[in-house]
Amino acid sequence: MNCKMVQRRKLAYSEIPSLCQIETTYACNQNCIACYNPERTKLGDLSKMDTIVASVAESQIPHVYLIGGEPSLLREERLNKYVELLSQHSSVTIVTNGRIKLEGISPKLACFGIPIHGSNAETHERFTQSKGGFQKTLDTIKYYVSQGFDVRCIPVLTGYNYNQMYDIIRLAVDLGMESVFVDRFEDGGLGAQNLAVFQSLEPTPEQFRIAVDQIIEARHAFTSLDGKVGFGTAIPYCLDQRIIEEGIQSACGVGTSFCVLSPTGEFRICNQSKVVYGNVLEQSVEMLWHKRSLNGFRCLGWVTEPCASCPLLMECAAGCKVDVNHSDTYCIDYAVRGLKGPSQEILDKLTYPEPTETYPEQMRRFRVNRYTKITTRYKTPLLVTRYQTVELDAMALEMTQDICNGLAVDEQSLIGQFQEKVEVPEIRRFVSRLFQVDALDPNGEV
Repeated sequence: MNCKMVQRRKLAYSEIPSLCQIETTYACNQNCIACYNPERTKLGDLSKMDTIVASVAESQIPHVYLIGGEPSLLREERLNKYVELLSQHSSVTIVTNGRIKLEGISPKLACFGIPIHGSNAETHERFTQSKGGFQKTLDTIKYYVSQGFDVRCIPVLTGYNYNQMYDIIRLAVDLGMESVFVDRFEDGGLGAQNLAVFQSLEPTPEQFRIAVDQIIEARHAFTSLDGKVGFGTAIPYCLDQRIIEEGIQSACGVGTSFCVLSPTGEFRICNQSKVVYGNVLEQSVEMLWHKRSLNGFRCLGWVTEPCASCPLLMECAAGCKVDVNHSDTYCIDYAVRGLKGPSQEILDKLTYPEPTETYPEQMRRFRVNRYTKITTRYKTPLLVTRYQTVELDAMALEMTQDICNGLAVDEQSLIGQFQEKVEVPEIRRFVSRLFQVDALDPNGEV
């Protein structure tokens, strides 16, 4: 597709995806009515999955999610093999329904993602179609938290649980989960097939408004989550101006920073999309990521109004870009079709977090967070932390390498090494930024 067909530019994309989700299998021990997978099958050829994981590890993708289907069906030995291999250069998360309690998982795992789809067994099990699963999931969450793992709550927002968001978040807090990021139901996979049987899966605008009410209320009420409450999937910025006011807007990185691999190695830029751009068993992730055929998405020729003329198009990118009616191509989000676009009031309220520019009076000692890594495989060096990927310029790379190699364990020693190249305040601000992205942990004052 010719980018000249679109008035506004081509979506910028990172040199490599910062996140790759590997669908380890489509097999599952639940029957969730909103499942985005296209099928439920047997476990599949796991030797092929071994090759897929090895290829992703070789590409040094900063963040890797092992998802399904249900990855716990692969069991501990194989999952630990994957975590150990991938964690050399990546931050690794396992997304699981929690029905199987994985024991002895490597501490190199950064996070478990587990959904709680209702504040009670009735609502959760209506979603999962698995009697007794609610308590099993809660028990598994408690176990992982007791073992020192970060556990993220990832409920799917539907027309069945929209008025339980506050109570789901409260339950997550009570269980010791570290964050809650809500995924809105999208028409795709088995969920789309179930729409005729399980009506009201797709939340109405009013139901979405009520859910936002409760998410915002919980965000302010449960301070132990440190603000880590919001949406995990793309939500159009204009859908509810409070999303902007609260700073919980969420755009997805489809085609710009995110990709997906199927159990057979098919490379896609969205879990629910049917558009395949090649196979990682034949080409590396980085080669597939730079294929010219992805211009069909990045050039935005598929965008219609109100998004086509929206000044936020390059940021919001039209919300969710795939549903059952457009899974062989791309589309603007179903929730904004027919709307007028964002008001000037919404545009005026859009703000962006600034990098930390302050530092304390006292010099700080620090230690490198155990999930911090540096990737120099690509043209732009990357700092990889538990949940973030940060591009580094040459001087930032040099300072970070000295810290990671133990040549600087406090600000005084870092200043001593670099003050002839960098002004002292800038060195101290740089340390603050490393703390901000959790690359460093405090280790007292000098």
